[in-house]
Amino acid sequence: MTDIQTIPASHTWQSGDWKEKPFSQAPYNGIQITGVPQYSDNGTFISASITITDYTNNPTGVSSHIQALTTAQGQVDIPAPDTQSDSDSTDADNATTVSGQNTESDTSATTDSVPASEDNNSVPDNNPNIKTDINSEENDDFTVNGWMALESSSMDIFLRVHFRYGLESFQKEELGYIMGFSAVLKTGN
Repeated sequence: MTDIQTIPASHTWQSGDWKEKPFSQAPYNGIQITGVPQYSDNGTFISASITITDYTNNPTGVSSHIQALTTAQGQVDIPAPDTQSDSDSTDADNATTVSGQNTESDTSATTDSVPASEDNNSVPDNNPNIKTDINSEENDDFTVNGWMALESSSMDIFLRVHFRYGLESFQKEELGYIMGFSAVLKTGN
């Protein structure tokens, strides 16, 4: 077994309307996506943990999490967090959960693919990847609607997105490749 010396770095992408100092009223800011690659003991890429944070209607941001996005999954709908998840995703001191259950909206890699859907607010009954409670209220402050996927080339893995976000009167669209991860983690000497 090879001893991994290099720790994979997180990657951050910000939308074109991102501002260092947010506006004082909605839309406060744009979208920020953070990806953290996960590698096996031998240094090969396994998956990436993706966090999508929307600052359109909430100056502190509302986050959605995909815990383990893989290349085999294909296009994965971006899950909308429920209304309870934004209260504990922005402040580490506010670590309470409702009824002892985790209130984050998580997606983990357990099946081969999750088809993209025209209606992003529905959760397929046969999809064990999405752990969002269908009966909980979705967070209206999270305006992102679309999908993302990991696609591989010979040496890199790229995060491809296709989503819309923002105020209804002025929707913005993002599509294309926004970040890349090394397919093989380099070891230090």
